[in-house]
Amino acid sequence: MSNINGNFARILQNYHFMNNSAHTHWIWPLAAMLLLTILPAKAQQGDNYRGMLANPYVQIDETNLPIIFIEVDGQMILRDQYILAHMKVIHNGDGQLNYGDTIAHPGQHIDYEGPIALRYRGNSSFDSSNKKPFQLRTLKEDLLPDEGGEKQKVEILGMGKDNKWCFIAPWGDKVMFRDVLTFDLARPWMDYVPTMKFCEVILDGTYYGVYAFGERISKGKHRLNLHDPGSDEGDLSGDYHVAVDRAEDSYYTSRYRAWASMNGDEKYWAGWVYQHKEPDQDDWATLPTGTRQRINTEIDLMESSFRTEDATDPEGGYRRYIDEQSFIDYLLSTEISNNIDGYRLSTHFYKYSETRARNEGLDPRWKLSLWDINLGWGNANYNHGDRTDSWVYLLNTYSDDAYQVPFYWYVMMGDRNFVDHVKQRYKQYREGNYSNERIMQSIDSLATLLTSHGAVDRNDEAWRVIGRYEWPNPFYGYSYEEDLNYMKQWTTKRLRFLDNALLPREPRNTTPILPLSGWNADVIVEDLPAADFATSTIDADRTFYSRQIREEGCLPSTRLVTSQAEGILYRLAAYTGPNAVSMHQQGQQATVTFDPFYTSDLWMLATSGSGRALLEAVVNYTDGTSSEPELLEVRDFSVPNPDGTEALTGLGNIRITTDELNSGTCHSGLFDLQLHTDSKRQIASVTLTSRNGSYPTVLAFAYQIVSTVSVHEVNEPSAQLPSAATGIFSAEGIRLPALQKGLNIVRQADGTVRKVFVKE
Repeated sequence: MSNINGNFARILQNYHFMNNSAHTHWIWPLAAMLLLTILPAKAQQGDNYRGMLANPYVQIDETNLPIIFIEVDGQMILRDQYILAHMKVIHNGDGQLNYGDTIAHPGQHIDYEGPIALRYRGNSSFDSSNKKPFQLRTLKEDLLPDEGGEKQKVEILGMGKDNKWCFIAPWGDKVMFRDVLTFDLARPWMDYVPTMKFCEVILDGTYYGVYAFGERISKGKHRLNLHDPGSDEGDLSGDYHVAVDRAEDSYYTSRYRAWASMNGDEKYWAGWVYQHKEPDQDDWATLPTGTRQRINTEIDLMESSFRTEDATDPEGGYRRYIDEQSFIDYLLSTEISNNIDGYRLSTHFYKYSETRARNEGLDPRWKLSLWDINLGWGNANYNHGDRTDSWVYLLNTYSDDAYQVPFYWYVMMGDRNFVDHVKQRYKQYREGNYSNERIMQSIDSLATLLTSHGAVDRNDEAWRVIGRYEWPNPFYGYSYEEDLNYMKQWTTKRLRFLDNALLPREPRNTTPILPLSGWNADVIVEDLPAADFATSTIDADRTFYSRQIREEGCLPSTRLVTSQAEGILYRLAAYTGPNAVSMHQQGQQATVTFDPFYTSDLWMLATSGSGRALLEAVVNYTDGTSSEPELLEVRDFSVPNPDGTEALTGLGNIRITTDELNSGTCHSGLFDLQLHTDSKRQIASVTLTSRNGSYPTVLAFAYQIVSTVSVHEVNEPSAQLPSAATGIFSAEGIRLPALQKGLNIVRQADGTVRKVFVKE
């Protein structure tokens, strides 16, 4: 009876809502309503809405998110054409609660109510998800535009007036905010990125979960603010909006091929297309003759500028056709989030006409906006989507995905001036809202918004998506908190990788540390037969060797290794005994103990066999506490093409069963793994656990030497710093150009840190 009563309550809500809406013809006799309560409420059918809800009886009592009611009167929602529907948005204000029972809570603020044209949207987000995304047009009357109805621009949830809106439907993105987070972080830097608001949706009286409702990238005054082609003194050089994406609707095919490498080798089969977005195909008939051809010409002019002899000329070349800053901001947002669809799918370009730019002081060059980042932030198990040490723009070099990155990104990243500007901009990012602290604050704020009044729980009750694999999850937790922690850990490691590549390298003051106990294997062969001088391998049957075996590719006789990527000094254990932690089984665990020490950063020298390993690390302190588990990625030992992120390359290997040395160029490698620790507590040990079927091996440890000099007070910011100072930071860790009023952290070349307090 509880299900029946719950369904009845929803139908009563639905009745109350519709009886007070424009659809006054849709009033059911009470007897019919009572009869329907014996059946589950289904807004759509299985052949139209794959999978259906796991639980169609979820109810909203109260929520901190806006509630959006959509009524389609039992119609099938379609993917390729709009249907007439009705939408009502209840929002009592930020920080206020909204109530699903509109009878028990009359007088709630209706933010918007009216007819809409509704259809499904999306590609992979549609095909791979049970919960479908929508797009809609707000209308003046109950009549579709195809039938003579007029679209109406309206303001919804504080977003500027427009008639084009959409719903993002988080599905494989278990934290549900990868898109919104990326938009929020990029908004201060880019001219335009969409604004989205989380909401909970009730469709034909049935709860359909948490969505992000908001702006589509479109020409409206509050968005790209594009004019119709030819409206600026007949100029057909703009305004335009196109997107590199799949060949759908109206599009133009590039004349060029994708590059397979930075050297310009072409993939003869790999091209790309530009979808015509603004104007869209519905408007072609009313536009000046030649509009479509002119859009394609503008694309050609931009692309061909990357193929000229002076392409990288700072005063000309491709910079005459693109806004370099906009392209850099797009690149950084794409790389920080590791959005594997970046550059090649859902990549939105727009520009203004030359006449309008001259009259209004605008820039007529192509700019970029952001869209579709649900596979970012470590959320894809293909195309290096879960790696933290890979570049998205280089996708063509490691993937034959049908959709390749356009060649001009390779031209730009091969341009020394462009790369210098990327590094300068990244430094500004990291000193602003892309600092670790502020990104984590943004993540926590969005997570709190979704969890504080049960929205996440209701969504999962309806769909039961948490705790199971959904394409293309590389990781899925058994709780929302586990998915959130995975994203945070991934983000921290991604930022480390980008910092190492794009920020000036500060000298590290590290020292190697030899464990007291914990080595469980000898993985270094110092004589033959190999099986007599090693107890384990780094791969199924291969391991490292010393100089006595062969000089080429051997580990150093000094046992000292300085990481070429991080500058960390490690000391390997003696080759004649246990000298590593080696794990060949998933779930295998080892604890390495030390003479206690303090540090902010602990480093490990590691490698993996049989593919990339997942290694869980927990730092144990002398006070009996431990850190949260951190999941580390360990690259496979095979490094045929070093990219500078390796600690050591050019190592050989030997088969332990046959004494066969690897032939040809040595290509094995070792890699740095970094653990952030609590510098106020002494480290006693580290517990390592193998979390997949690969073979992680840890060969050495080192730690950052950190000591703090007592607080030094000065009266003015212009006070002279110690000559050995290498950097000034705020108390939050943001790098500063000079001393500021209040507390400053001054790092010195010897690894010490001086606290400087400026009074005035």
